[in-house]
Amino acid sequence: MKKIKLFAISALSLLNIIGCSNFGDMNVDPNSAVSVPAYTLLSTAQYNFYNALNGTGLNADLGLLMVQQWAQNEYTEDSRYNYDITSFNGTFVSMYTDIAKELVSAKELVAEQDIPDAIKNNKTAIIDVMLVQVFGALTDAFGDVPYSEAISGVTFPKYDAQEDIYKGLLSTLDSSGSRLNVNTNSFDSGELLYNGDVAKWKIFTYSLMLKYAVRILDADPATANTYINKAISAGVMTNNDNNAYFNYPNVDARANPLYRNYSPQIGNRDDYCVSELLVTTLTDIGDPRLDKFAKPTSTGEIIGMPYGLTDNEATELKATTSRPNDAVRDATTPFNVLTHAEVSFLLAEVYQRGISPGNASTAYSNGVTSSMNQWGINDTSAISDYIAANPYDSSDWKSSIGLQKWIALYMNGFEAWNEWRRLDQPSLTPTTNGVINSIPVRIPYPLSETQNNSAQLEKVTTTPGNMTEKVWWDKN
Repeated sequence: MKKIKLFAISALSLLNIIGCSNFGDMNVDPNSAVSVPAYTLLSTAQYNFYNALNGTGLNADLGLLMVQQWAQNEYTEDSRYNYDITSFNGTFVSMYTDIAKELVSAKELVAEQDIPDAIKNNKTAIIDVMLVQVFGALTDAFGDVPYSEAISGVTFPKYDAQEDIYKGLLSTLDSSGSRLNVNTNSFDSGELLYNGDVAKWKIFTYSLMLKYAVRILDADPATANTYINKAISAGVMTNNDNNAYFNYPNVDARANPLYRNYSPQIGNRDDYCVSELLVTTLTDIGDPRLDKFAKPTSTGEIIGMPYGLTDNEATELKATTSRPNDAVRDATTPFNVLTHAEVSFLLAEVYQRGISPGNASTAYSNGVTSSMNQWGINDTSAISDYIAANPYDSSDWKSSIGLQKWIALYMNGFEAWNEWRRLDQPSLTPTTNGVINSIPVRIPYPLSETQNNSAQLEKVTTTPGNMTEKVWWDKN
C-alpha cells in the first residue's frame, strides 16, 4: 500500500492572518476566540510551528532526504524528487491559518492586557520573533509568498519578493531586539521555547538576525553586512546554554512527531534508514557522532542505505540497513531550533569573509566542539584530536564549514537543506532515478494557491510546480 502523507489542513481562510514587515496593527477576526489567554495561542502556535519543522513533511520527507542524510527504504518517491503542487499544500495552509493566525491573535490579546508597558513590549517582541521564523520558513521553502497585504483585508494578497520579505524580517528582528528588556518579565507561562526568559530571547533574536543576514550575504551584501554587525554587537549565542530547544512532553498525543510516526503504538511506520553517504562520510573522518545518529543492524554494524533507489531496490536492502538511532526520535527528543554550533559556523564564515574581526579557525573549532557536546560527546582530548584530524581550511572554507554544518544540523533537515542550497557543500550527487535531474532547490507552490489566488501567483510564476529555479538568496 502506497504511503499516504497526512498534513493538518485547516478550513480557515487565508485572509487577514499575515503580518507585514513589522507585524503592526491587526484587524480583529470576529470568528476568532478572544476569551482565551494570549499565552494559550502562543503555545499552540509554537507547538504547531516546530512540529511542522520537525515532522515528516519538511524534515523527514524533505530536508533529511534532500541533504542525503536519510534514505527512504521502501516507498522512495520523495528520495526521487517526486513532489508536485499537492505535496506541501497542507504545510503552506497550516503555516498561515494554524500558526501565523494564532500569533497575530495572541498579539492582539496582549495589546488589550492591563499590564506595564515594559512587560507588554517583551511579550509582543517575542511574538514578533515567532512570526519572523514562520515567514522565514515560508519564503525559504517557496520563495516569494504573500506577506505585506494579507492582513489588510485584501481578498487576493500579492506575493512579495523574497528580497523585500527578508528586509522586513531583519527589520522586525532589529525592532524586537531593541524592545526586549531583560530587567522585567514576559510570559509567566505558556511560552514553550525559553519559558519566557527575556535574556535568552534577546540572545536568540540576535542569533536569528545573524543567521538570516548571512543567508542573504551573496544576494544583498550591503544589507547583510549591516545586520551581521548589529547582531554581533548586540550579542549572539556564546555556549550551549543559550541553545533554543523545543521540548516535547512524554505524552503520546503531543510527543515528538517523528516518534509518533515510527512508534508501533501510534504511526507504526518504518520508512527511513540512515544514508550510505552519512555513514561513509562520518566513518572516513572518524566522527564519533555516527553512533549517536544511527543504530547498528543485527550484525552489530552501522550500514547505510544507498540514496535515491527505486522502490524495489530499496526494499531488497531494507532488512540489512541501519535505522536512525532511537534517541534522535524518542517521544521527548527536543527539536533543535538554533544552536551555538550553528552560530559558531556562521561566525566562522563572517570572520573568513572579513565582515567582522575574528578568528575563523577558532569559531570553526567552537562549532565542532559545541556540536559534539550537544550530542553527548564531552571527552576534550578526543574532540581536540578530531579537530586536528579535520582542521579548518581557510583556502577552501566553504568545504570546511559546509561539511561540519551539515553534520551539526543532523535532524534539522529543513535548515540543513537551506544551508546546503546556499553553500553547495558538501558536494551531493542527485539520484539517477529522479523525476528531475538535479536536487530540488525550492518546493512547489501549493494547489490551494493555484485554485484560490492564481492571479497573484501567476505574477511570480507560471510554473508553480517548478523545483529547479533558485530562490533569490541562492546565488551559488
